[in-house]
Amino acid sequence: MAVINFRLLVLFAITQYCGADSIYRTARQQGPASIFTIGNGEQCQGGGDKSIGGVCLSRNQCNTQGGKAIGFCGVFATCCSLNACDIRTNTKVAVFINPPLSKESSGLECSYNIEINNNNVCQMRIDFETFNLAPPTTVEAVDNVTQRPGYMCKNDIFRVSNLHGNAESLPSLCGDNSGQHFYVRVNASINDRSVRLDFKLADRISQPNLPQATWKIKVTQLECFNTLGKYRDGILDAITASLPATPFTTTADRDEYLIAPPGCLQYYPDRAGFFESFNYNRGAGPYIANLAYATCFKRSSDVCGIKLTAASFDVAWQDDSNLYVDTDCKANPLTQGQAHSEDYIFIPEAETADGLRGSKFCGSSAANQIIASTPPGPLYVYFHSDNLVSHGVPEAGYRFTYNVLNNCYLK
Repeated sequence: MAVINFRLLVLFAITQYCGADSIYRTARQQGPASIFTIGNGEQCQGGGDKSIGGVCLSRNQCNTQGGKAIGFCGVFATCCSLNACDIRTNTKVAVFINPPLSKESSGLECSYNIEINNNNVCQMRIDFETFNLAPPTTVEAVDNVTQRPGYMCKNDIFRVSNLHGNAESLPSLCGDNSGQHFYVRVNASINDRSVRLDFKLADRISQPNLPQATWKIKVTQLECFNTLGKYRDGILDAITASLPATPFTTTADRDEYLIAPPGCLQYYPDRAGFFESFNYNRGAGPYIANLAYATCFKRSSDVCGIKLTAASFDVAWQDDSNLYVDTDCKANPLTQGQAHSEDYIFIPEAETADGLRGSKFCGSSAANQIIASTPPGPLYVYFHSDNLVSHGVPEAGYRFTYNVLNNCYLK
């Protein structure tokens, strides 16, 4: 009888809280704040310019964090645009937009401090919804010199700081990275209470040919899964997934879909999509020097591997007479006194549709190829770039579409 009463209570709650569109949204369906919330820190849109957007906060919270009200959301709450510098926030979601910039105001430094919302937060996902800075540069080519230092962020620079032991794994970025993202690992239990985003912009008066800097960055604080959710069966999970946040659907439950595996700078939990190199710039590149990071994909119990199809692939190579795989991409051992390009993308247990096997791909070896990666462990690719540019060797980067596989025979 108690079980029946409990299920009736849950069904009654569904009829009270849910209509044609569920109030509760999963991480994949995150939308504007519910009308039943008061300043919950979720994304919202302004009443005028829908492209600006902000976060739903009380008016006092918006003022305290240095934001600007651009509309209404929820009940007695305001859609708050964080389009100034030196902002400090601890909301679940924060959206930072570049302040109004001109040639006279360029050359500034702009910082945002994100304080950890609660002790369950274990990661921050930083989504670059818009990100256009000056591109990475290298020194000018010199006659009879075939090699130069790699492309570095020297004019405009974006970096994440105040990371304690995690700083070495996060690259500094510049150029065109709209649509990209990366993850920051945090641990509030060891006094790692905040993360800072820093922009440093070059002066456009002395360098008028640099593009104007613009950005819109969403930072989402993700909570690790708690033990309560582990004991829900499939039926109860399906029912409570339609409810607002309750003891049955915690914030950590909603975040679980987006939590990245350890060691991943980027994470794609959907079963299909695309990924590209930083500053891919619609195939014009160049990618940034001295990068070393993993891009990971969700591996559920029914997945045996991943299929990658390169829409574009131009990575530096050592010698134009090889196949551009494995030792062609990374010399072993390195010839003493002679520099070789060691840019490559590592795809574990990879095989192309026409039978080429390898793990490291450089040059154009992955271009126009369908590649299956079927490792026994996590699904990931790893990109490495050195600090070397050779004359006449393109470093435009790559763009792949991906599909996780239930059947690991390429067709």
